[in-house]
Amino acid sequence: MRRLVRPFLFSLLNALAMLALALFWLSLPRTFGDESFFIKWTSLVKKTLLGMDPKPDASEFLYVDVSQTKGLLPVNDPLLEEPTGFNHIAITDRAALTQFLELVRQYGEDVPLVILDVFLEQTTPDDPLLEGVVSEFPFPLVGATDRTFGSAVPLWRGVALYLSTDNTFMKYPLHYADSLPTLPLVAYLAASQTNYAPRGYGVQLARGRSFTNPIIDFRVRPFDFEPGGPYQIFDLGSLLFQWSFWEETDIRDMLRGRTLVVGDFKNDLHQTIFGTVPGPMIVHNAYLTIAAGDTLLRWEWLLLLGALFFWMSWRVYREEEAGTVSWLASRFQTSFGKVVADSVDDTFFLAIGTILSYLIFNIHINILILLVYLKCVAWLLRRFGFGKKARL
Repeated sequence: MRRLVRPFLFSLLNALAMLALALFWLSLPRTFGDESFFIKWTSLVKKTLLGMDPKPDASEFLYVDVSQTKGLLPVNDPLLEEPTGFNHIAITDRAALTQFLELVRQYGEDVPLVILDVFLEQTTPDDPLLEGVVSEFPFPLVGATDRTFGSAVPLWRGVALYLSTDNTFMKYPLHYADSLPTLPLVAYLAASQTNYAPRGYGVQLARGRSFTNPIIDFRVRPFDFEPGGPYQIFDLGSLLFQWSFWEETDIRDMLRGRTLVVGDFKNDLHQTIFGTVPGPMIVHNAYLTIAAGDTLLRWEWLLLLGALFFWMSWRVYREEEAGTVSWLASRFQTSFGKVVADSVDDTFFLAIGTILSYLIFNIHINILILLVYLKCVAWLLRRFGFGKKARL
């Protein structure tokens, strides 16, 4: 029994260290090469091959595109630094946006949330009208802002932020610069009427502790909007024109109980593992990921990883103690072959762990950093006297 005490204590402490390392790596705002590979292929297999792809009902949300509803705003001449009447920039038409929100205010019923993924930093003559509608808006309403957190219209705002790895977007941070909440988090707080608090490497929500930089689960993807698909994107100008002659009951039926996502679906584009996705769609998917609880740190997930890391630590300890190698490594004669085979062996079990973690809990773990750590631990065990004979 005494012979099991040391390997047990080592395996327990090393499993906790590996778990802490995994949590730290998940807290980082970007993904890494091996992580990106597994995220891409496990996501594709889960959603396409296994059909594990839950989607919101088409009656639960409404996408509204503002890309073709523009107004011209006079700006200063770049040389004279004063207005000349010949210099303008195109911005989302505030009058059309005001009209849309006013109609939603009048005819909307049980609207859980309105997300305005539109920057409103420029001051325009129509701002007072928009402010008036916003101040009387009966439903949760949030808007986007840039990293300066500026806006000409006072409303609850979140930073619209996209961090990519190799030009591929995967994570949506809940915080920017440790203090500014991002748009998906603000949307969730507005819809759930709750608050949050930063907690070390996580964020404390009403339902539990959440990862700070969760990987987004794309429940809604551009593929779903192809002809015959379940969803549709409505142009703001066309929608306002149609509503001008619709019956009030038809407008009420269209808005009832829907989350409204307003933004530029044609120009605000970002590369993801599922192809090019509009920014407002990414924000909505990030909101759905948080609302579904997929970002929460759950004990069942910790126990799964803890058990895997404990077993792998036990395995490494006993191999070093006996001076043996894994079954796969024993098939090779050269030192280099044993090292490669041993790494492949450990990588296989870590890959199984991240696949189970994603399939069950929608959480990916990083393999490469854990593999490097495990190899360093094995080297330290050998260096300080374990192993009755040279392993290689």
